[in-house]
Amino acid sequence: MRVLVVGGGITGLVAARSLALDGVPVLLAEAGPRLGGKVFTEHAGGFTVEHGPDSFLATRPTGTALARELGLGGELVGTAGTRAVYIRHRGRLVPMPEGLGLVLPTRFLPFARTRLFSWPEKLRMAKDLVAPRSMPADDIAVGVYLRGRLGNPLVERLAGPLVGGVYGTPIDELSLDAVVPTLRTAEREHRSLLLAGLADGRKMRAAAAKRAAASPGAKPLGAFVSLRGGLDGLTRAVAASASELGADLRTDFGVRWLTRSGAGVSAAFADGSSARFDAVVIATPANAAAALLAEPLPMVARHLEAIPHGTSVLVTLSYPRERVGHELRGHGYLVPRSEGGPIAACTWSSEKWADRAPADTVLLRMFVRDEGPSTTLPEAALVSAARADAERTLLIAGDPVLVRTDRYERAMPRYTVGHLDRVAAVEAAMGAWPAVTLAGASYRGVGLPDCIAQGQAAAGRVAERLGARGLGEASTARTVAPG
Repeated sequence: MRVLVVGGGITGLVAARSLALDGVPVLLAEAGPRLGGKVFTEHAGGFTVEHGPDSFLATRPTGTALARELGLGGELVGTAGTRAVYIRHRGRLVPMPEGLGLVLPTRFLPFARTRLFSWPEKLRMAKDLVAPRSMPADDIAVGVYLRGRLGNPLVERLAGPLVGGVYGTPIDELSLDAVVPTLRTAEREHRSLLLAGLADGRKMRAAAAKRAAASPGAKPLGAFVSLRGGLDGLTRAVAASASELGADLRTDFGVRWLTRSGAGVSAAFADGSSARFDAVVIATPANAAAALLAEPLPMVARHLEAIPHGTSVLVTLSYPRERVGHELRGHGYLVPRSEGGPIAACTWSSEKWADRAPADTVLLRMFVRDEGPSTTLPEAALVSAARADAERTLLIAGDPVLVRTDRYERAMPRYTVGHLDRVAAVEAAMGAWPAVTLAGASYRGVGLPDCIAQGQAAAGRVAERLGARGLGEASTARTVAPG
């Protein structure tokens, strides 16, 4: 039995390692020059620069579990300093109310006291306390639903920057069922979203107190974690483990096409070679998978092409600390669309993580909004826009001492309304070619723990089909459902 994994990001690496762990011969083909996908850490001049994600959620256990399995448990680090995040409102940075969940407040007083909303706006939100249930049976945009329950200001200043920013999709296009299905449960069980949020807050505080009592003196990692030397320590460790287990990991080795070969698959590679495999895991963005499947499975390709993908652009800047006039207490700020401009958010990496920059500098990550022409601007224009936003907001004088830009074209899946239906259609149509399995951020979760879980699940499905000795049971035991 021989398996091909297409794509060397975290999903493909985990799938390859999971299969190799059980003795299945694996070839991983990555078209680019390095492994790890968007996870890439640069060390230069005392700076630790993340060119992609800088952390992952500890509340989704697959990420931390994998790190510990690879011997990296001691390298896991939580965020430093205060977790305060700001919203830029009318040109000023206003603290986000404490106790805010992904969308809903979990504590009453901080939300009642916040300066982010006027009292008339808060009274409008309070109508949710007496409003009847209004959740439709079918999927709905997160923004559309929340506007009806809680009003425009909460959507524009909190839900849009928070949820829409994470998924790189305007909040009025984002699928509720794919992104925050807990809202459906919250309304069903509590009727009021505000009451549901407060109930969740009580549960979370009780759980935290129980954990603290069970491990007195232990310092929890917090919601977001990274690795001491940068996040690509995880992908490098996965790759190293897979190689040690016998997986053949190749870079600059793209797959040109796939075709049926009996019960298996024949693959042609960019170097002109070809080979036959018993199974294939395609762990690329859906648009790249569509290109590989256009000829053998045109229906699947059409469904895959219906999953939209945006472009992610990140500008990293560093300035001498003495040139920054605004106090950097917290982790950064979010910029609602109503504030204008191409910048959606700024993370203060030097304050968020220890040892990411020399002590006399600050390190900023500026995220470009994927709307209109923003992400298509030339590099110089992107840097200029990022500098203008950071320097105006944080009262910075002078030029940056470090500048980096990263642009990932059509690499960020957009979970728009009906996303789960599109994924279900893809999965149903894939039944026509069971030798091929799809996995990755395009389908059921964009975070690293989601992608890790999908890589493990893909290995489990391959194992079940091939009937490898002991593989099905072992892979099933390691698989954790996304979310």
